[in-house]
Amino acid sequence: MNQTLHIFLLHGLGAQGDDLAPVGRLLAEQTGLPVDAVVIHTPDAPFAPVTINGGYVMPSWFDILGHDRTAPVDEAGIARAVSDMVRLIEARIGDAPFVIGGFSQGGVVALRTAMATERPPLGVFMLSTWLPARDAFSVPPDRRTLPIFIGHGTQDDVVPHTSADSAAAHLRDLGMTAVTQRSYAMAHSIVPEELVDMADWLRARLAKSTA
Repeated sequence: MNQTLHIFLLHGLGAQGDDLAPVGRLLAEQTGLPVDAVVIHTPDAPFAPVTINGGYVMPSWFDILGHDRTAPVDEAGIARAVSDMVRLIEARIGDAPFVIGGFSQGGVVALRTAMATERPPLGVFMLSTWLPARDAFSVPPDRRTLPIFIGHGTQDDVVPHTSADSAAAHLRDLGMTAVTQRSYAMAHSIVPEELVDMADWLRARLAKSTA
């Protein structure tokens, strides 16, 4: 790969961007990318009150109004986060290739951001996340072949594993043809086995982009 690869990783609710920096470094290392061939971006979500946590102010990409699937979705908040991420990405990448990933709440924003950037990313990582407001989610024609990696724990008691099954099925129903789903014996976390699979997946995307 002749150009620098930019990797954007969005953290989960209440976390910080630096929490995913080691994941980015390990991913680049296991993919076999030289240190000077990759830039890892781990932006911080703004501090905001979160309804499900009693209005407590914490790092949050958008508000979460309830635990069950019938709860309202903060679509305006998601849209703001996506708009902010699109501006950030397009200000930093120039014409270089990039991938977007997110854990839990960050995965919601990562997927929608990948649908909104001027150029499509090489792929998207959706880690232990879900797909809210499906009726408001659409796939532009030039993103239907966008590779998606979905990783989720079978023991996740924060975002149930069924959320991964449901998201993968819905993306395929919308015409997305490159959805990869992997399950792991873990809770709401990231494990070494998942990182290996992510690196293999990313390596294949890079090889295809330079073929």
